[in-house]
Amino acid sequence: MGVMAPSSAVSPRTLTQMLRELDAATLTQLLLDRPDLAVPTPTGFAELASRATTRHSISLALQRLTAFEVWVAGVASASRVFQPERLVIDYAEPADVGRACERLRSLALVWGDAAALRPVRALSNVFEKAVSGSEPLGHSPPPAHPPEFVDAETRNPTLVTKVAAGSAFELVRRMNCLVEHCDHQPLRLRRDGGPATRDLRLLAEMLDVRSAAAVTHLEIARVTGLLGISSHGGDDLLVPSTQFDVWQDLELHEQWLELAQAWFERQPSTGLGWLKRLAFGAFGAPEEGRVLTPADVRAWLDWQRPRRPGRTDRQAADLLEQASWLGLTGLGALAAYALPLDGAALAELLPTRVDHVVVQADFTAIAPGPLTPAAAHDLGTLADVESRGGATVYRFSTESLQRARALGWDSDTILATLQSRSRTPLPQPLRYLVRDLDRLKPPPAANGVWDAAHHHRQPLRGSVHLPNADDDDADDAFPDAAQVAAIVVALGAKETNPPPAADPTVSRWGDVFDSPLGALREAVETSEVVWCGYVDGAGRRTERLVRIASVDEGLVEARDAKTDEEMHLPLRRITAAHILRPGA
Repeated sequence: MGVMAPSSAVSPRTLTQMLRELDAATLTQLLLDRPDLAVPTPTGFAELASRATTRHSISLALQRLTAFEVWVAGVASASRVFQPERLVIDYAEPADVGRACERLRSLALVWGDAAALRPVRALSNVFEKAVSGSEPLGHSPPPAHPPEFVDAETRNPTLVTKVAAGSAFELVRRMNCLVEHCDHQPLRLRRDGGPATRDLRLLAEMLDVRSAAAVTHLEIARVTGLLGISSHGGDDLLVPSTQFDVWQDLELHEQWLELAQAWFERQPSTGLGWLKRLAFGAFGAPEEGRVLTPADVRAWLDWQRPRRPGRTDRQAADLLEQASWLGLTGLGALAAYALPLDGAALAELLPTRVDHVVVQADFTAIAPGPLTPAAAHDLGTLADVESRGGATVYRFSTESLQRARALGWDSDTILATLQSRSRTPLPQPLRYLVRDLDRLKPPPAANGVWDAAHHHRQPLRGSVHLPNADDDDADDAFPDAAQVAAIVVALGAKETNPPPAADPTVSRWGDVFDSPLGALREAVETSEVVWCGYVDGAGRRTERLVRIASVDEGLVEARDAKTDEEMHLPLRRITAAHILRPGA
């Protein structure tokens, strides 16, 4: 965390000045911590400060604070000016209070320097329901440090990682089965974008998982881009995408890494990426082998993010369950390669790929391990996936062989391919089944792209539509680090090269009729008198000297500087605002 001390020796007199004096690295971190301030790109520091003091933005910033930091923010909100060392909180160490105040300043929830900090005015509005007299909150402060779960059960870390690696391999195998199944039997989507309940039951039976887990597998396949949508006869069908063909050529650990990353970042039903990473932080170092329950994780999140959305309690339980079959945890503890995701460490624990199967007399073929891309392509074209348990089972049928024939495979090529892939002689019934294709009417040629390497056609692939998270603060709604850095550079350039000075013949009020919002926001923080021009309800232009109390949701609350009369002005009616300062 950067120290947000102003570059000058003089304490900043406004939040705008403090932001203007931040170095590039600290300002970049502020926009990364409060990304709503960067969208859309601010035109200057005055607008940046204006956004930072809205009630909605402050509420979002408070969601990023720990329970202790929220408590300190509540105490600070009741003060006009304070010093961290004099902000007395019972049962709290001064050093902890100081760190919490620095965190508040790093988020621009308070401004100034260590000698005189001021909470932004809207902060007290957020805490107004909790404020009672001189004590901002009515109970003892929370601990200054997160729970440690010292009494939690532990497991052997080596065994944990091996068990988790087995689950990671199973995830890759099941995902192959799922997408190959959609290749042969595309899932028809309902109008709401989901598959039919009957199709989900069949999918769960094939993958040997519960229906809820089958839904999650399907979601992961879609957000990874392995499944796309193809329109057929007015229906939308889920079929493999071209990304699936690329994914099949990856090494096993690379395949798993793409699935795990997609689950972390783009599968929102169990929470956004920041929530998942934060929840896994409760386990501590993987070498501790700590086993946590959903209640433990909720207690951890209660301290880390007490003002988080309420739905995250349910998501915490779901993500622990999913983490076990994703291969992120084993025996209830965190795998060594899970956080951060380390595919190279997982690679050493995964089995070697094989290029052969065992063909049986009941028209099935069993893959004794993960298949190479070429072998998976051949078996996936000639047979349907009928997976049960820990191995992939393929079933040959007239329909599957006819499908291959429509793609350009003749009976000689099919038999030669199966013989090269099978470690056992081909059973006579299967040979007869293949040769019977020559007696049947050739099926119409399937639409597809010619593949010179395999001398047949490849099926058409669906187009990928990555679903968007429906959260207001979804990760993908905000700029990334590179975009934020560019915004900081642009803000600095505007300060270095300001617009040309106004014509000196124009009155000193000539620049007042730009947007008055920046001046109004600044006046809220400084409590200075503002000359305000506005249009009253009768359409008359009026001028008054006022003190601004708040600017939020399109309404300005103020008091007349002379009569102390309370005023409520719609922001749209204010035509000009200018802070009165000596020498202005």
